[in-house]
Amino acid sequence: MIYRVLLIISILVHLIVLALVCFFVGGYLKHRNEHLPDVHPKVAMIVPCKGQQENLQDNLEAISTQDYPDYRVLFIIDSKDDAAYPTLKKITEKTKNAHIVLTTKLEGCSGKIAALLTGIDHARDAEVFVFADADIHPHHEWLAFLVAPLSKKRIGAVTGYRWYFPTDWTSSVISTWNMATISGLFNPVSTFAWGGSTAITQTLFEQVHLASQWKKGYSDDLILTREVKKAGYQIEFSPLCLVDSPPEKELKKFLRWGTTQFTWVRWYNPVGWSISFVGLIGFTGLPFLGLLFVGIGWTLPGVIMLGLVLTEMLYGGIGIMVLRRLMRYPRSRTQHAYRYVLLMPLAFLLYTYNILASSIKKHILWGGRIYEKKDTR
Repeated sequence: MIYRVLLIISILVHLIVLALVCFFVGGYLKHRNEHLPDVHPKVAMIVPCKGQQENLQDNLEAISTQDYPDYRVLFIIDSKDDAAYPTLKKITEKTKNAHIVLTTKLEGCSGKIAALLTGIDHARDAEVFVFADADIHPHHEWLAFLVAPLSKKRIGAVTGYRWYFPTDWTSSVISTWNMATISGLFNPVSTFAWGGSTAITQTLFEQVHLASQWKKGYSDDLILTREVKKAGYQIEFSPLCLVDSPPEKELKKFLRWGTTQFTWVRWYNPVGWSISFVGLIGFTGLPFLGLLFVGIGWTLPGVIMLGLVLTEMLYGGIGIMVLRRLMRYPRSRTQHAYRYVLLMPLAFLLYTYNILASSIKKHILWGGRIYEKKDTR
């Protein structure tokens, strides 16, 4: 009986990973012939800024010089004493559509949300709000592709996602970790908004009372995801809006950051977190269990469990093949695609560490502030 149950569980886990592979393939078939849209609603882009980050001026220039006819950029900053202010000043002096706005302080929410709400107050004439992080370096067509799907019925928000272009094996591990999430973005059920690259119409923003929800919360994108889906709308992921984003260069610090991301999910989407917890335990635990079963003579379930490593490598290979064809960056920047194949089992192992660590984490240190879980509903 136990033998059969283990055999069935092993096969089911393989099928789950293969379903994720199918999400990648489906996403490729959907977006492979997508052309630059001709829909151009009036956009206000809100970009919270804090500190003198790496390549800040290049990033903000890329954000401010999009191939889009009607948009303005609001750089939101806490104080003119912030290290980023001189850079913002340079950008706004030579770019007519870019402006600096000082954050209106709010209690009960994160500093980033206070910045976003400040931007909203200065952008009431826009048809579409776009939220972007200051550390992204988007290609020139990013904004056009991000906004266009909002014209579709029942699409409530559109999201891009970060992409880490690796330069060595360490950054390749981090890039593979990041890529492992993306297949779920192609599925309307599991997709979510990423705060570094998200668009929503002002009409829906007000309809779902997102401002009032943000005022009592910490995570802008998870709250937006929850409220948009609760209202019956979908969040569409555009792989053409994958954006260059610098990864953490030290794996140890990156792991801490990854644990923080899973902690946010546990706080704001406990059901999704629980499903991920069970799935990741299966992805990483079964191969080790397979070794044990082979050792005690339960060869068939043991081999099937060990074979999960190969299925995960297949997932990594299909994923990088699809995404490097869809993203709007030169393919030369995604060299060494074989690394994503070899490193995907390790990425799932790191995910398991993140989710286990997040299960006991009670505080989050973010942006120089400490946050504790609270009821945001």
